[in-house]
Amino acid sequence: MNNRSYLVGILVVVLLLLGGWWFCKIKRVPPAEVPAKTAPTSSANIVAASGTTSQPVTPAGKSALTPEMLALEKNPKVAEMEKMMAGINAKPINVYGKVIDQFGQPVVGATVNGGTLLMISFEHSGGEAFSTVTDAQGRFSFTGLHGARFGLDIEKAGYKYDTRLYVNWWDNYKPDPDNPWIFHMWKIQGAEPMVHTKFDSRVPYDGQAVAFDILTGQKTSSGDLQITLIRNPLQVQRGGTPFDWSVQIQVAGGGLVEASDLYPDEAPEGSYQPTFDFRMAKDAANWTQRLTQTYYIHTANGDYGRVNIDLTTDSERPQGTGITIETWLNPVPGDRNLEFDPTQAIKP
Repeated sequence: MNNRSYLVGILVVVLLLLGGWWFCKIKRVPPAEVPAKTAPTSSANIVAASGTTSQPVTPAGKSALTPEMLALEKNPKVAEMEKMMAGINAKPINVYGKVIDQFGQPVVGATVNGGTLLMISFEHSGGEAFSTVTDAQGRFSFTGLHGARFGLDIEKAGYKYDTRLYVNWWDNYKPDPDNPWIFHMWKIQGAEPMVHTKFDSRVPYDGQAVAFDILTGQKTSSGDLQITLIRNPLQVQRGGTPFDWSVQIQVAGGGLVEASDLYPDEAPEGSYQPTFDFRMAKDAANWTQRLTQTYYIHTANGDYGRVNIDLTTDSERPQGTGITIETWLNPVPGDRNLEFDPTQAIKP
């Protein structure tokens, strides 16, 4: 591997680490202070992580060293790295987006807070923050910017926006004013009292079904949430050789459907199945010993809810393998609203 490839590899790692930190700290700038279209970032206003401004310093009575002279005084690898950083910081950034709600309607007047990432050194990153407001079509744009990456957050009263859903959107983004990147917000309908439970338990791995009461989380023979785990071979070593395993999840007298919505705040009206089967072959390319899934549920009483299941299949304990179950259940039959407010939670 040549020196340049090595330096590029190091820089990519640094960029990813600093990028995650920077986007979590995007500064909120009132829309009136900075317009959507902003002049390209200059080196004079790069703000480091410490909050200080990066400026060249010239001792009194001496002429400033030229960049070429400074490069000669430094390690060639460091000079090469700084050159690459400068190139990355100079990359143009133009963003065209559109914000819609769960009904496909444009979200008008939402505040979009954006931030650029700039490389300062191996240990420090910097950047600038910008803000704009969506128009009558829910569109917004940031143009004429420069930097390594770009991240954003969206805010509007009465709506919910989860930044975790868009952590990697920039990696696949291609600027096109005629095809803006779509961002989704959830228009809040109003939280209602719901039964919320979260508990840890154990599930046998020999094919013996275990049932849980969705309301209380207790194991009971009459429980409406039934889980069956089978693994082959029966005895395994934790963290050892991959093995075959399968899980069946059932809602007695009701059904479940996998939750794949960006915002799982409303249960679907139909398409529920009585059981859900998941199989993992020992030679699967994506083999894992863990099952983490979220499902909408519909109980025999006509109640709608949501359940998170986190099951680890490779426990060596004879009493079974560990499982964590978290449920939200709307106790009003037929009401599919799953917007949750912890202050309104009903204790089972």
